[in-house]
Amino acid sequence: MNKIDYDKEAEVMSVIVADKKSVDSDIRGNVVIDYDNKGEIVKVNFYNFSFNMFKKYKNQLNPFVRSSGGHVAVR
Repeated sequence: MNKIDYDKEAEVMSVIVADKKSVDSDIRGNVVIDYDNKGEIVKVNFYNFSFNMFKKYKNQLNPFVRSSGGHVAVR
């Protein structure tokens, strides 16, 4: 399951890589990477992500997400 989501109000872009429970996280600046119990990436959150920048590049992300069965959502 791959999904890219943007929360306009919170200014957070999330890239969900797997539908698994997160048990650990790394924080580096405005990026938080969540890991499962095997150390594999579950989700990546980009905080203070510009909605205008996301909107500008959203269409370029669709081919990558669609090829894996996911979708790009803007809330």
